[in-house]
Amino acid sequence: MLLWILGFVVGMTITALGSRRAVSSALAASEVTNISPGLIGLTVVAIGTDLPEIANSIVAALTGHGDVAVGDSAGSAMTQVTLVLALLCFATRSVRADRRTVLLVGGLTAAALFIDAALVQDGSLSRIEGLALVVGWFALIILVQRLLPMKGAAKQEQIDPSRTPHSRRSGLRHSLKAIGWLLIVAGAAMLVVRSFVEVTETVGVPELFASAIVLSIGTSLPELVVDWTAIRRGAAALAIGDLFGSSLLDATLAFGIGPAVRAISVSGDLWRGGGGANCRNDMTTRHTVRHMSNNARRCGGTR
Repeated sequence: MLLWILGFVVGMTITALGSRRAVSSALAASEVTNISPGLIGLTVVAIGTDLPEIANSIVAALTGHGDVAVGDSAGSAMTQVTLVLALLCFATRSVRADRRTVLLVGGLTAAALFIDAALVQDGSLSRIEGLALVVGWFALIILVQRLLPMKGAAKQEQIDPSRTPHSRRSGLRHSLKAIGWLLIVAGAAMLVVRSFVEVTETVGVPELFASAIVLSIGTSLPELVVDWTAIRRGAAALAIGDLFGSSLLDATLAFGIGPAVRAISVSGDLWRGGGGANCRNDMTTRHTVRHMSNNARRCGGTR
């Protein structure tokens, strides 16, 4: 038991240190490329913090666990804009958010979850459907980039063209470093969850209670720690970009990448019987989007 307690402490320490390095690298990439922190959060940081969900979707599909593949992705998408957002607001008292980003990305996520629910109504996801969801994520990111232009776009004409290739290489290097540190954060978070499970089993904590905590907080620990670190460093746009970007990625790329590799079957009774729940989840997402939009206005985040 002492070994698992040590593992829990070490994992939390590595998670905290790794998140700081990841945020620093992401902000450096934003600075040298003149791309807004929000867009970096929507892409680079979101991919890094969602690598566990992406890997899980692929492994679950290859091993024939279709419910795990779609359940983890859809559940994570909902968790980001509910539990993680609530914990961040509670820990920091207020979060500055750009209203347009919240409305656009949040709305696209709600639409993607509705499409996901429709696709699994027949109890299966084909490779074509999975591939369409993966391609859809790239298309939506391009759309978001066009509708939410880069923060420094007005200053780009003053940048020396000869420095552009160097800036791109430097930005790519910082982006890869950010993803690398996010991988370390994800690995450390897995150690924390595993240690927590072992300790709770040893002391006799009810399995249902422990599992609820692990499933709700443990799988979202990378996003929670990284976004909390970003907010503390004054990079709320990066945190909001990651929060909603992770949800969008979960509902599209992570949801579809497993079936794109291998078609899966989903428990028909579960999804057909859960149609009302899926509709309620979609309504919850839209309510969260509206709530964050109102908060953005009160916090001065509206542009």
